[in-house]
Amino acid sequence: MAENNIFEGIKKIYLIGIGGIGMSGIAEYLAKKGFEVSGSDLNMTHITRRLLKFDVKIFEGHEGSNLPDDTELVIYSAAVNDDNEELKKAISLKMKMVKRAEALGSIVNDKFVIAVSGTHGKTTTTAMIAKSLIESKIDPTVFVGGNIDYLDGGSSRIGKSNVAVVEADEYDRSFLQLRSNIIIVTNIDADHLDVFKDIDDIKDNFMKFIERGKPNCKVIGCGDNENVVEVIKDLKNKTTYGFKKSNEHIVKDVNYQKKSSSYVLDRDYIDLKVLGDHNILNSAAAYLACKEYGITDEGFTESMKTFTGVKRRLELKYSEGIKIYDDYAHHPEEVKATLSAMKRITQGRIVTVFQPHLYTRTRDFYKQFGEAFSGTDVLLLAKIYPAREKEIEGVSSEMILEEYKKSGRTGLYIEDKEKILDELESIIKDDDVIVFQGAGDITDLCTKFVKRMKAKSGKGVPL
Repeated sequence: MAENNIFEGIKKIYLIGIGGIGMSGIAEYLAKKGFEVSGSDLNMTHITRRLLKFDVKIFEGHEGSNLPDDTELVIYSAAVNDDNEELKKAISLKMKMVKRAEALGSIVNDKFVIAVSGTHGKTTTTAMIAKSLIESKIDPTVFVGGNIDYLDGGSSRIGKSNVAVVEADEYDRSFLQLRSNIIIVTNIDADHLDVFKDIDDIKDNFMKFIERGKPNCKVIGCGDNENVVEVIKDLKNKTTYGFKKSNEHIVKDVNYQKKSSSYVLDRDYIDLKVLGDHNILNSAAAYLACKEYGITDEGFTESMKTFTGVKRRLELKYSEGIKIYDDYAHHPEEVKATLSAMKRITQGRIVTVFQPHLYTRTRDFYKQFGEAFSGTDVLLLAKIYPAREKEIEGVSSEMILEEYKKSGRTGLYIEDKEKILDELESIIKDDDVIVFQGAGDITDLCTKFVKRMKAKSGKGVPL
């Protein structure tokens, strides 16, 4: 671990908010390293249940009594509020405490760090790079913000080499704890305005993240995004990629199929099993990062032929007369990218079931969401998933609905989740594509609907 090793002399560790995808990756890593790990989250999920396999003790709910008095280190999520009972107990007992970002930095900063940043696309790009390095026998340590099939459904990996591939999250300025050798910036858009003042504040923090890079740090930026171009314009050791001809590495000869796509970059033909322009850009960034590290062109292109994506990133869950996808998109730009990809592969209607994530994001972007959903034929809106936030009076999913209706399409807001499924079942037609979308527990609703369709058809199977 890094020079400033917060784990030195530590054995017993407690994680508050252990069910978050980033926190669970840290917990699994530490458990595999031999630490005694326990933690808590509001609800038991497939993520927390997975941790039980590694002898991690999980508490459901946040109670002061959960936290053992002899805990030597408390790691807490950036989403944990000051009124958390476990956090208050840790403070009262003067326990050693760090945020997840500091823990991650302590684990990886003494390695050769490939860090993937950006408002969208971080998880998929990180997963692409990690897969290519693993299959090229580099044996990297990996921390990624999603469940990955080739990591046995996990989000972290212990490698024996001195290389780490890390998703660099801007939320709460977490990425400022990382010191990188190669930095990717996939895009920079307005988001997390509960943390940042505005887009200028966001850009300033991306610059700070880049400035914290190690000597001769290489920055790989998407030149199709104006904010990225502005942030990296004065850097010497940089390169750009994208569809625009102004980029140093230009995506050319794009070909879309129903289940795949392909393109040419730097004279290399790259075949993908994931859909959409956004994933072409993600893979272009991954290609350049792997090439910068020393992976052969052939090594990368062969690896991408079997990359099937990250769970909940436009993941096909059912195909029998209709298609059902589970998708993590929770920002207007992500919604646009998903629906654009869907339009390329279907002749039927697109029906979207969307669960807004956070009251602040809904308040700040309801107009943009309404415009983004103009790409769907039918929109069913669930109640806002609050995550770390308290309810904001006057902010609801209906704000998005009113904007969406301006497109002249059909939409409904339904608070009761079971009634959403009833409505969905009553309106679907053959060849429809149904997309369950959002960063909350909408994935559980998707699973329930898949089960309904299997029972109804008697032959449909999840893919």
